[in-house]
Amino acid sequence: MPSDLESLERCLLEMLAMRASDLYLRPGGSPAFRVMGKIVRSDLPAPTAQQMQGWVDAVLPPVARTAFQNSPDADAAYSISGKGRFRISIFSHQGQIAMAARLIPMGAVEFGSLGLPKAILEMADAQSGLILIVGPTGCGKSTTIASLIHHINSTRQGHIITIEDPIEFVHEEIKSLIHQRQVGFDTESFATALRHVVRQSPDVIMIGEMRDADTIQTAMSAALTGHLVLSTLHTTNVVQSVDRMLNYFPPDARQQAQADLAVTLVGMASMRLLPRKDGAGRVPAVEILRATPTVRRIIAENKLAELYDIMKRSADAGMSTLNGSLVKLCRDGIVDKEIAERYAPNRDEFRLNMQGMFTGVDSIDMRNETPERKKE
Repeated sequence: MPSDLESLERCLLEMLAMRASDLYLRPGGSPAFRVMGKIVRSDLPAPTAQQMQGWVDAVLPPVARTAFQNSPDADAAYSISGKGRFRISIFSHQGQIAMAARLIPMGAVEFGSLGLPKAILEMADAQSGLILIVGPTGCGKSTTIASLIHHINSTRQGHIITIEDPIEFVHEEIKSLIHQRQVGFDTESFATALRHVVRQSPDVIMIGEMRDADTIQTAMSAALTGHLVLSTLHTTNVVQSVDRMLNYFPPDARQQAQADLAVTLVGMASMRLLPRKDGAGRVPAVEILRATPTVRRIIAENKLAELYDIMKRSADAGMSTLNGSLVKLCRDGIVDKEIAERYAPNRDEFRLNMQGMFTGVDSIDMRNETPERKKE
């Protein structure tokens, strides 16, 4: 093994030993790690600019290496046999190369191990349509998508195609046939792969990220023609995600995009990861939108402001708001109130909810939450 890779692997193995989620590397600075959501600096030797360039040459496939010379942003996956797999983002920092590595759990991801509501898993039982997992970087989008793919792989005899940049979770075939394609290695771009994917006779298509109108339109077209499509968006909440998807389209195409999204949407989930009160890791707070007839009508009519109220009063349909999820985590003694309040999108509403004060239908639903009602 080249000495350049030996030094990189030393950092990655230290990441495993520290149980860190992320590793940060740059010339002249000691490697830093993210442990339990906080940055921790290490005593490991600072890499040189020459070492960083060597790592780039080693981890990037030829096509991506050439592209990186013209545009200093690239993504790659790297594995240490029997130890771990990592997603590596390479970027420019003050004219020098920098890296951020994210740990990818090895093996299959069981949905039950993630602490997520069952309503999200139920979405994956749909035969066609669009499922979106949204949220900021590091909230668990990729892991959640991987768990849904594993569920489909375990329960369905179908053909799954993933289009990723880079390939993160490697899926072993159980009941389904699986092809995983990496942008910059197996295909030129997301757009190129998506133009041809329907001809490859898939039942399920996973798109690593929705990045532009062409990707969104192709994904909705595939969903309209009987495929189940799963993807992610970097957005802060469900309502913003719907609005952002539609805003990718010019005004003259937006109405058709609304109609297509209303027909194809199965559901959306937005997440945050919060530190547990007992210090035993992190726990997800989740916002969920399910495509009920009312939700489809609201999207088709572009009355997106109504979606939040629908989620607040539709717990029986598996929906929830982020504020509602945070309140429940606090009441169950899992998360400190002060921590939860920092993540609340509406802090005034969160404080009122924590005091048992709600509004409209929401107040009736939550204050009268009997054991019998919880079972519904």
